[in-house]
Amino acid sequence: MIFLLSGMILLLLVLRDVFQTVIVPRGTVTSFHIATPLVRSVIWPPFRYVTSKVESPIWKAELLGWFGPFVVMLLLTVWMSLLILAFSLISYSVATEYSPALDSFPSAIYVAGSSVLTLGLSDFSSTSIKVRILILASAFIGMVLTASVVSLLFTLIASLQRREVLASLTSNVAGTPPAGIAILETYESPSGRKSLDGFYDDWHCWCADISETHKAYPILVYFRSTDPYSSWLTALGAVLDSTALLLSVNPQTDCVQATLAYRFGCRVVDDLIEHWNLRFEHAADSSGDEFSGLYKRLNSTAYCSVDETTAEANFNQLRQEYAGKHQALCKYLLLPPAPLFDEYKLRRPLAEQALTIDGKQEGPSVSYWET
Repeated sequence: MIFLLSGMILLLLVLRDVFQTVIVPRGTVTSFHIATPLVRSVIWPPFRYVTSKVESPIWKAELLGWFGPFVVMLLLTVWMSLLILAFSLISYSVATEYSPALDSFPSAIYVAGSSVLTLGLSDFSSTSIKVRILILASAFIGMVLTASVVSLLFTLIASLQRREVLASLTSNVAGTPPAGIAILETYESPSGRKSLDGFYDDWHCWCADISETHKAYPILVYFRSTDPYSSWLTALGAVLDSTALLLSVNPQTDCVQATLAYRFGCRVVDDLIEHWNLRFEHAADSSGDEFSGLYKRLNSTAYCSVDETTAEANFNQLRQEYAGKHQALCKYLLLPPAPLFDEYKLRRPLAEQALTIDGKQEGPSVSYWET
C-alpha cells in the first residue's frame, strides 16, 4: 500500500509541476515546486561560480549561452525520471498481477520505463485490467510530457526572438555596451527628436512583453544574447538611464513615452528582483564631476531646460529607483552593466559625398554608420 501511495503522490507532484511550468505558467514559486528550486538553488550557483572564473568575455558568454538550453533538456530528463519512478512504485504495488510477477524493484523500473518511453520492450505482461490501464496511462502521460517540453522550447525561442531584436537595435543606436547618453545624442537632431518618442514607445511595449514572458517562464533570463559585450538587460539599463537623463534635464519634455518607458522599465526590474529574491544596495549618487560631463553633453544638444544643480538632484532621485536593483541583476546573471559614459555617436549620411562612376557624379553616396 505504501508503494501505491508514494507513487501516486510523486506522480501528482510531477504532473502539477509540468502543468504550472509548461501548460499554464503563472510564474509563482510555491511549495513542492520542482523546476524553479532545482535551477535556482542546485544547478545555477555552481555553474555561475565556475563560469565567473573565466577571464575571456567571449568564452564566458559562450559557456553561459549553453546554460539555458541545457536546463530545458535537464528538466525533461528530471521530469521523465521522476515519472518513471512514480510508475515504478505503482507497478511494484501490483507486482503479483504481472506475468511473470515482478520479483524486484529494478524489474518494476524496467516495466515502467518501457511503458513511459513507449519502447514496448517489456518482458512482462498481464491479463489484469488494472495493469493494462496502468501501462496505457504511463505511455500516454510520457508522450504528453515529451510533447509539452518540445512546445515549451518553441515558446521560449519565440519569446527570445522578440526580446533580442530591440536589444540589438539599441546596441546599433547606442554602442556596445549601450549607454543612455549615447541614445539621446543619437536622436539629437530635430528629426531625431520626433523619432525618439517612437523609440521609447517600442521599449514601453518591450517592457510589457518582458514582464509577462519572463514571469511566466523564469528560465528565459538564463538564455543569453549573442553579443558577449552586451545583453537585453544591459540595453534595458541604458534605456532607463536615457529616460532618467531626459526627464531630469528637461522635466517638462513633451516626450510622454519616455515617462511611460521609465515607469514600466522600473517595474520590470522590480519584478525580476522580487521573483529571484535578490539582495541589492542602492546605487551611489553620481558625483558632481560625473554628472557635469553628462549635463554638458546634453546641454550642447539643447536638451536641457533646467540648471545643472536641479538636473543632478532630479537624476539621482530617478536613478535610485532602478540602478541598485539593475546592478544586482547583472551581477547575479553575469551580464555587463550599462555604462553612464560612452563616446558612441551615430554619424549622419555625408550628403556632400557623391558616388562617382567613370568620372561622372551619379548622386549622393551611400549613407553609413560610424562610432
